[in-house]
Amino acid sequence: MRTRSGWWVVAGGSVLLTLQNGLIMSAFGAYLVAITAETGWSAGVIALGYAIVQLGNGFISPITGWCCDRFGTRAVSRIGTITTAVGFALASVVGEATHFVGAVVVIALGCSAAGMMPLTVAVVQSVTERRTLALGLLPTGVALGGLAVPLVTWALDSFGWRATFMGVAVVIFVVGLAAGVVLPTDRAPRPVVGAATASEPAVVDGPTAVAASEDRAASGDHDLRSALHTGAFWLLIVGHGSALVAVSAVNLHLVPLMTHHHGIPLAIAGLTVAVMSVAQLLGQIVTGFIGDRVDKRWYAAICMMVQTGVLIALAMVSGIGLVVAAAIVHGVAWGLRGPTMTALRTDYFGIGSFGTIMGWSMGFVSLGLVVGPLLVTALADGPAGYPGAFVALAVVTGLGSIAFLVLRKPRPPVRVVQQAVGCGRPEAA
Repeated sequence: MRTRSGWWVVAGGSVLLTLQNGLIMSAFGAYLVAITAETGWSAGVIALGYAIVQLGNGFISPITGWCCDRFGTRAVSRIGTITTAVGFALASVVGEATHFVGAVVVIALGCSAAGMMPLTVAVVQSVTERRTLALGLLPTGVALGGLAVPLVTWALDSFGWRATFMGVAVVIFVVGLAAGVVLPTDRAPRPVVGAATASEPAVVDGPTAVAASEDRAASGDHDLRSALHTGAFWLLIVGHGSALVAVSAVNLHLVPLMTHHHGIPLAIAGLTVAVMSVAQLLGQIVTGFIGDRVDKRWYAAICMMVQTGVLIALAMVSGIGLVVAAAIVHGVAWGLRGPTMTALRTDYFGIGSFGTIMGWSMGFVSLGLVVGPLLVTALADGPAGYPGAFVALAVVTGLGSIAFLVLRKPRPPVRVVQQAVGCGRPEAA
């Protein structure tokens, strides 16, 4: 039984995300410069490694979520932390580019198991009140991780990339395992659903089991099968996925848009990205305080409408002030919407199989992380240029807004319980 406050889980999860973003995601640009300079490998090798880590966090999510429900988030995170450390240790001693990519695959597997997916599940399981606030505070580690990048660059200059990678392996192993101690060890209760499987029979015996099953039915918890049969599951994927199309595209193309299309100096463009990240962090915190007090689907729809307007503004306006302001508003809207996605899934599907449902959801919506940058890249090279590409993004987010507007909470799944004694005739709970 959990006795530790759920807010310790939020703090520990934030530390793990700080490690992952500061020593891996945000530092990959510095790694690219140092590794290519020493080894002569193509920059595409390091870029491929970054893409593998990014894609791994999404495409492995269904397996990670299932493991969280099956074995508990602490066990999954612990394995992920150890795997990540092993991957960095392997990368530090490789002599060929192909071996380096193989080591990065190990790092990607570890990041998925110790990253946002299991940590979100841990927070959902541990915090029952002010859950949206907790989900808004958890990603602060992502923003704080950026503060570690200067330390990484200093280590690369002072000791070289191989020694730095070994040092990163040690830090992730020691600090990651220590931070993961606060994660819950128990699994969420697994709902009993009408369609039985060989491993999870839907039929239970005895008055106590019947009452327990009725309680779970009343709670409205879905398993993956019942969630997949609801329109809410797919509408959330459409809305969330369209948001990630825009977010990923802006992350990659905002600086080229500002410098190549608007003629804004590179230094100001870089500063704008930093300010946008701070605005995102503030938006997450604000959502944490107000997200549980409003209708979340309307809240998400409004945020998407704001992002749609921002994308049109980025395509149409000129002048440093207006472009920077639009980017900042994009960051705020992004931060306001982000935690709401998880909170909505919790409200609609319960926590009994939340890890599995969230994992499959992220597996689908992560396609938006790939589609967004490729869409803008293709359209920006055409006759419409960046303005046409960002208008196309606005169309995508506009459709996402509609998905949230028509979203409705699904009906509780039908539970089938076996009568306690006697005839054995199933009845709907």
